[in-house]
Amino acid sequence: MAKECIKSACPYCGVGCGVEINHKKQIVGDQTHPANKGALCVKGSALVESLDMPSRLLYPRIKGEQIGWSNAIEDIADKLHRTIEKYGSQAVGMYVSGQLLTEDYYVANKLMKGFVGSANIDTNSRLCMSSAVAAHVRAFGEDIVPVSYEDIDHTDLIVIVGANTAWTHPILFRRIQQAREANSNVKLVVIDPRKTITAEQADLHLQIENDGDVPLFNGLLHYLIQNEVIQESFIDQYVNGFDALKSALSESNHSIDVISQQLKLDPVLIKTFYQWFAQSPTAMTLFCQGVNQSESGTDKANCIINAHLVTGKIGVQGSGPFSITGQPNAMGGREVGGLANQLAVHRGFDDESIQQVEQFWQAPNIATSPGLKAIDLFNAVEQGEIKFLWIIATNPAVSMPNSEQVRRALAVCDYVVVSDITSHTDTAKFADVLLPAAGWGEKQGMVTNSERCLTRQRQFATPPGEAKPDWWMLSEVGKTLCQKFGVTSGFEFESAADVFREYAALSGINRDSHFKFDLSSLSQLSDEEYANWQPQAWPLNGQPVLQDKQSQTLVFPTKNGKANLVLADEINTTHHSENVWWMNSGRQRDQWHTMTRTGHISHLAASELEPTLYLNPIAAEQAQLPVGTLVSINNWTNIQNLNSRTNQENHLVARLAVDAGLTQDQAFMSMHWAGQFGGKSQVNTSLASLADPHSGQPAFKSQRVSITAFPVSHYGLSVGLDFSDGEHSEVNWSYKSLQHVDFNQTRSNALYQQGVWRFADTNAITKSEIQRLVQRQYPNSQYLILDQQNSWLVVVLVSKTVIGMVMISSQPIELQAEALQPFIREKFNLGGLLSVLSAKGGQVSKLVCSCFRVTEQDILEQLEQAPNMGLRELQNILSCGKNCGSCLPEVKGYLSQSIDVVSITQ
Repeated sequence: MAKECIKSACPYCGVGCGVEINHKKQIVGDQTHPANKGALCVKGSALVESLDMPSRLLYPRIKGEQIGWSNAIEDIADKLHRTIEKYGSQAVGMYVSGQLLTEDYYVANKLMKGFVGSANIDTNSRLCMSSAVAAHVRAFGEDIVPVSYEDIDHTDLIVIVGANTAWTHPILFRRIQQAREANSNVKLVVIDPRKTITAEQADLHLQIENDGDVPLFNGLLHYLIQNEVIQESFIDQYVNGFDALKSALSESNHSIDVISQQLKLDPVLIKTFYQWFAQSPTAMTLFCQGVNQSESGTDKANCIINAHLVTGKIGVQGSGPFSITGQPNAMGGREVGGLANQLAVHRGFDDESIQQVEQFWQAPNIATSPGLKAIDLFNAVEQGEIKFLWIIATNPAVSMPNSEQVRRALAVCDYVVVSDITSHTDTAKFADVLLPAAGWGEKQGMVTNSERCLTRQRQFATPPGEAKPDWWMLSEVGKTLCQKFGVTSGFEFESAADVFREYAALSGINRDSHFKFDLSSLSQLSDEEYANWQPQAWPLNGQPVLQDKQSQTLVFPTKNGKANLVLADEINTTHHSENVWWMNSGRQRDQWHTMTRTGHISHLAASELEPTLYLNPIAAEQAQLPVGTLVSINNWTNIQNLNSRTNQENHLVARLAVDAGLTQDQAFMSMHWAGQFGGKSQVNTSLASLADPHSGQPAFKSQRVSITAFPVSHYGLSVGLDFSDGEHSEVNWSYKSLQHVDFNQTRSNALYQQGVWRFADTNAITKSEIQRLVQRQYPNSQYLILDQQNSWLVVVLVSKTVIGMVMISSQPIELQAEALQPFIREKFNLGGLLSVLSAKGGQVSKLVCSCFRVTEQDILEQLEQAPNMGLRELQNILSCGKNCGSCLPEVKGYLSQSIDVVSITQ
């Protein structure tokens, strides 16, 4: 009899897809999970490959030396104790992650706020969700997401604001596509400065200016009020602050004509959106980082919420504002209280909450005021105010804005502990202590997705070496610290289930309050019940989250049970400087965060090959920036002080590409490039520490940058060799990036860095320099040098087998590395090599569908055979678009082009 599958949750985005793992460690979507019903995106489909991760951290290390866990725990607790005794609790900081499981989060929060006595614990959720949290609290009185995925199936209008959902949350977007396929009357509006793959599928795309969301939605509110399409009875019964909002929005500067001029939008498009929202019986507004990651992120979210409140499109099926979370357990971290301005279980630092949490924890040193949010936390580290910093499951040396400042802070901090699955992160390089963490599949616990659904992540693999779950290492430090202070330990947990039960019990302080979050009925879960937990959203009674348990009516978690309308301020978004663009950073479809978990998967690395900056083609031409060359990106806030250290640091180099979906003053760059994959080409190097004043969330989406040509003497392309910083420290080129590929054999960790390196330098790169670098790797190698116009190619041979190739050119290299890859680890074939060095031989077809590895050439070949082929016929052959659906617009584009060609020919 076959062994049963283990059910778990995907560790990537906040959609919270369920997965099944069989005894052969094959991973597929869970057909019974309510979030995805068996579907997986390209990253989820590559989970098997992600398990085979190079460079795992296997044992604790102090100052690079391997030690045992008992010594590591003692050293950390001793340093923590001495720091508190000498400098006070506020000298301690912790920076954690939405990648943690709820149990990990809970122990970290309890340790810091209940026993260290400091709320200086923040999370990388600050970087993605904190503006939505602040908006929810201002509007509802609590961090409540008032909708579910099922509402998508029952709505008349879907508005997506500041999100390329087809790429960032593909399975959720597939559900949107399916809802529209089932009901052709469902309209989709996308509000985004970029014409993304998501926007291409919309019935209406509003390509607003950066940070134009507040005037657009204030204009919507003005339109709704002036045209008397508000729900007065709903407002009277459920809403505070309408008269003040109405008065503030009565001015003519909120008219469609004014908004049109301000946002450079056709007034007909604006009016269409306003009419659709007003006339649709139900409406959902989904928003993500384009709203949150702004100096006005909280106000943007409140404007969206306002529109739903004044029209009564909230608290009923098919309606409501929907903040989509970015990470698998960003919601769980918010529930626990993992943000610095929260105490625990949706409670803040009011006297009653402090007293109740202190009593439950029997906390000897409860934190009584909010701590430092992420930007302020690392500022305090650099200024020497934070002496002890523990970083868990995140990479702030890359992910934070003004990342060079964060690196300076880490370099001067007295004591840095880093818990991670690898030592090869940018942050791990600064660690005094490295702790090996159990990764996905190696530990177990709970996660909460965007619709408040709790799902179990389950262990199906043994942690390598001495890797441990994060809750365990935090508990061990907590127990030892309690001994040093002579207080009763609050960390006697034997399992993740123990932790969860205590966490659920703590949430019981909300039972008789106006707060909605309450898992206390789970505080007595047996180990078996915990092990067998099936996905379930809270409230656990199955009622809608805004429905009162007793009266069965709509009640918001505020003191008077009504929601608050919040008037949003508008900020100036105009600029007129030459060669200055709005920098927008975001996700690529096939990568995750700073690439530590996905960068080594070759087919995920194939969609964007190197750090790339995208500009509108006309804008690039006018700025005399040729496609394929390298450009320098500087933050505009520092540009006038050309000699400042900050300006020199806030500079990155990237390859230039064009995207007609951008307006002429927009630039876009992926957030993922980091470590050896991206070298120094990390987008946050060029972004200042600007943040929303309410949430503290950094403004990643709307900062001005200067873009200029980067002076290059020579460009380089290496296939199959290792040009990493470790072994060849003399490699100090101005630009360098790594693309991992699998050559003609099973990948091993030794070949991890022997992928495709792209590099360039302001100084000449000589043949002797390349030969010297290669000789260090392969002392017995031989070389064949092929000279071409403006370039030369070095073929490296060992026993007549090609080990690698390096091309150097004074011009950007057009030869695609994929054309050279079949020659690596094979006997030398001069004829074949000369063929690909020609223009035709060097061309490789564009990848269209990552899920099924379908290229442009694959599609064109099918259409050449059958020009009238429809989508379903093409999918029956190639399967493109049948999984996550994110490539469907592009696939349909090829089909429409084929039809056009046929009609012209006929």
